[in-house]
Amino acid sequence: MKTVTKKEVIHKFETLGDLAHGGETVIVTDGGKPWIKLVPVSKTKRGKSAAAFRTRLNRISSKPIAGVAEILDRVRR
Repeated sequence: MKTVTKKEVIHKFETLGDLAHGGETVIVTDGGKPWIKLVPVSKTKRGKSAAAFRTRLNRISSKPIAGVAEILDRVRR
């Protein structure tokens, strides 16, 4: 999750929109307090792709994930 100020939103809206569209949650603050949250709009009801899931797992995992088979293996543990 990324946190930015209201001023940053004015100057970087396209970049922040791209982050949200890519699956990142963006919190916009006002005076240091959360003000709004930018989240992606779900395109399908089937969920996110394996690549997006792998990207999210890599953010929280200390060991990078190579492919879909490894994702499934980790989820089944």
